[in-house]
Amino acid sequence: MIPVAAAVHNNAVWCDAVCQALGCDTAMTDGLWVNHSPSPPYYSNAVTMDRDAQAAQLGRIRSMLSFLLPQPWTIKDGFHVLDLSPLAFEVLFEAEWIGLDADAPLSAEVARDVAWTPVADDAGLANWEAAWRGGNDAADAAGPPRLFQPALLADPDIRFLAGWQGGSITAVAVANRSDDGSGPVVGISNIGLPAVEPERHRAGALAAVRDAFPSLPVVGYERGDDLTAMQALGFQSLGRLRVWISPE
Repeated sequence: MIPVAAAVHNNAVWCDAVCQALGCDTAMTDGLWVNHSPSPPYYSNAVTMDRDAQAAQLGRIRSMLSFLLPQPWTIKDGFHVLDLSPLAFEVLFEAEWIGLDADAPLSAEVARDVAWTPVADDAGLANWEAAWRGGNDAADAAGPPRLFQPALLADPDIRFLAGWQGGSITAVAVANRSDDGSGPVVGISNIGLPAVEPERHRAGALAAVRDAFPSLPVVGYERGDDLTAMQALGFQSLGRLRVWISPE
């Protein structure tokens, strides 16, 4: 069984990489990964990394309420044990950590007419992000600021994976490798799928992640229909998580 702590750690490492590439002030302290700077869209300002450090975590989060962070901001409780309601936080959503053993067979048909390749340069990363956001071309000056910075391409533990079909990116995913001391795993996240045959593309994304980092368990988190779809690929639930949102 893949330890839930390995999935939590993997997610925190990914959040740290994204935020550091944007110039944020991050740290791992008091059983938390913390971003002391404003976090980019879709990213929390803290992730709990120790199930048993709740007192220290509450103290750190209480101190963060005095930071000049844009409101509201979020805390990801990686072990679903932290009660932030006394600090006036509310539950934003709940999800499940998931894992797929390294030797588990892929239990779905892969879209064979889609070629998956890692992004190699900044122009490719801009196109990848545009596809992830739902467009077909690189973001222009009028669009939202770039979330994923080119410095991430130099990290040997990260791959931005693009699924190509007919000369266009039709699906995307991120793979990031980490090791919390229990053994290396690879995370799958930021999955973007087309409206046509999405599950064949999802299976292809998983196959691309495994090709990028062979022979490793795959971890991530999902909820709702995406959780059901990942379970159909063979993923097992590892544990629950909860995201809290701060008072405004």
